[in-house]
Parts: sequence; C-alpha cells; structure tokens
Amino acid sequence: MKQVNSGLKALASLASITVHLTMYVARHTYATVLKRSGVAIPVISDAIGHATPSITQIYLNSFADEVLDAANEHLLEAILHKHIG
Repeated sequence: MKQVNSGLKALASLASITVHLTMYVARHTYATVLKRSGVAIPVISDAIGHATPSITQIYLNSFADEVLDAANEHLLEAILHKHIG
C-alpha cells in the first residue's frame, strides 16, 4: 500500500492535483463514480472486494455524508465571509 500511495502522490504532482491522493481516495473515487454512473451496488461490491453489497452500501453512504458536510461548511464560510468581510 505504501508503494501505491507513493506512486499516486507522484502522479498527483505530475497532474498538478492538490488533493492528498492515496489508495483510500482512489478507491473512494472509483466507487463513487460507479455509483453516480448508475452501476448497481452488487457490481460495485464485487469490484472493490466487499463481502456483501450491504457493506458497500454503508461504505458509499459514508461518502455522501462527507459531501454534505463539505457543502454545509462551504455555505457557512460564505455566510460568515459576507457578514464579516
């Protein structure tokens, strides 16, 4: 995993990607893109090696929470900036 993360870091640098790219981020992105493209959860489950589709559903739901949290944080920053700035 360390070697893969090192390679991903090098690729991110070459592509001028500022996100700390790791195996976890790549796996998250892969599963999320498949889900948003309409791929069935059991197929995603097989692709990322989960034992059951229910594990994959929990995994994907946790990402939805992260996206919502980031959106809420962005909104709060915009509101605070407008009132303070």
